[in-house]
Amino acid sequence: MTDSAPTTALEGAYDRAATLVDGLSPGQLEASTPCAGWDVRATLNHTLGAARMFTLANEGRSAGEDAGELVGDDPRAALAEVAAANLASWRRPGSFDGERSFPFGTFPASAAALMNLSEVIVHTWDIGVALGVDVPIDPAVGEMLYEFYRQVPLDGPRAHGAFAAEIEVGADADATDHLLALLGRRPR
Repeated sequence: MTDSAPTTALEGAYDRAATLVDGLSPGQLEASTPCAGWDVRATLNHTLGAARMFTLANEGRSAGEDAGELVGDDPRAALAEVAAANLASWRRPGSFDGERSFPFGTFPASAAALMNLSEVIVHTWDIGVALGVDVPIDPAVGEMLYEFYRQVPLDGPRAHGAFAAEIEVGADADATDHLLALLGRRPR
């Protein structure tokens, strides 16, 4: 994996997220997502808060995933602002050097980039499910993230509610479906 692969994938993920949230109605913001107890607004707030956390970590600062209400009255503008800062933080020289510390642990920058990418990819997929919109995940990105997460011990995050229990999928499922299932989602 080159340093640019997660950043390029993250840019594409934000583009798909922007298309999805463009013009969301207040009623759609209240639609239930596959994330237990979260509607579209809560899922989007979490995604923006996590992106903000990764941005601050790249700047050597600390923050938790919960940044409060970030969506406001204009979800697209909120996403654009957070995405621009997040992408810029991964494009700086040396952004893939060293480690990043978060409330849930310290990781190599390359692992943090994949976690950042997965937050946007998977939660955009969650919002798509809530809205009844198919949000395909690029197969190469699904493979990259699945290869990463299948090496990560997930029992701790599951115990704290970060991920639901793994869903079983058939052996013939592709890497993207395996990724979603591993992270507690039922692939479509």
